[in-house]
Amino acid sequence: MLRYLYLFTILCTAGCTLLDRSEPPQIVDVTTDLGENPSVGRGREVNLKLFTEDADNDELDFQWTASGGVFTGSSKDTLIDLFQDSVTVVWRAPGEVGVYGLAVEVSDGVTGETVTEMLQIAVTQGPPVAELEPDRIVAFQPGQTVVIDGSASSDPDLDQLSYFWRQILGPAVSLQGSNGPTPEFLPPATGDYVFELAVADNIAPGVGDTSEVDVVVIRVLDRGGRGG
Repeated sequence: MLRYLYLFTILCTAGCTLLDRSEPPQIVDVTTDLGENPSVGRGREVNLKLFTEDADNDELDFQWTASGGVFTGSSKDTLIDLFQDSVTVVWRAPGEVGVYGLAVEVSDGVTGETVTEMLQIAVTQGPPVAELEPDRIVAFQPGQTVVIDGSASSDPDLDQLSYFWRQILGPAVSLQGSNGPTPEFLPPATGDYVFELAVADNIAPGVGDTSEVDVVVIRVLDRGGRGG
């Protein structure tokens, strides 16, 4: 009887030791919504997702640090918080081009061990390009509007564009939708209507560039093919 009690005591002790043992957390992956080794424009936001495992199911502490830019959750280059299994944070690129290092440290507050993962994000800035449709001829029809197409304008950093239109020749008209890529106007008469477009990628105050202008000539003729 004493022998069985002794054996039970040994097994219980071993089992309790195994249950009490704490395992450090593990970083499974760190991803961005722009893929691996992303390149972004100045002021752009990047979603960073951290995946972890913890054998003890502990609530984890994480700390993100960056060599530039800010985390939107703290408005600083450091972000500290709690999570379990996975968490998404948002980093906003700085206004200076370059390659920036980001690091995350994860701990469980129990083992005293910390695991770290690092990644790099390149911040670039290419100027946007204004691109208008080719010059064209349209037939004059009273009350019918004409659309100007600048939707081919682009930005190499995929920044959102602002549009700046100006009429430089022809009977004066009012452009409807001039804050977008395809404004329209109502020609009051036949003639040549000339417009220029510049686009800007100023997505943050004091950050961004403006393109060179592009020009389009829209010739409005009467049904007989005659201009004004």
